[in-house]
Amino acid sequence: MDNSDQRDKTERGQMSVIGADIIITGNIEASVDLHIEGRVNGDVRCATLILGESSSVNGKIFADRVRVSGAVDGAIETKDLAVEATARVTGDITYDRLRVANGGMVEGNMKRKAVEEPAGDSKLKLVEPPASASASGDAKPEVVVID
Repeated sequence: MDNSDQRDKTERGQMSVIGADIIITGNIEASVDLHIEGRVNGDVRCATLILGESSSVNGKIFADRVRVSGAVDGAIETKDLAVEATARVTGDITYDRLRVANGGMVEGNMKRKAVEEPAGDSKLKLVEPPASASASGDAKPEVVVID
């Protein structure tokens, strides 16, 4: 591999692979993306997680992006979740975006993350001129707070 190929690979980011013949007992925390084809008995925390068709995770998953083609028995918390046709997920899911392919199976509670409100007063305020505004236009507007 020449230097330009190596540089391209580094710029795209790195992905660690856990092969189909590997069983891990314990939690995994990674700063790189993970591709799991084997079995994990423990929690998984990473940036992007790809679970292949032969994979199984028995534990919680925390990742920005998750694509499941295998089996998960545990909660998933993610921004972007794709459940493929071969996937079986048993557990509660918290997500921002969700895609479930035809045939993908999910059993558990699904909850979309609440949209973050801007800091400060989150009530809607409607500003209207008072009903008794004079023709001179010197009346101050009324503020109506809507809960």
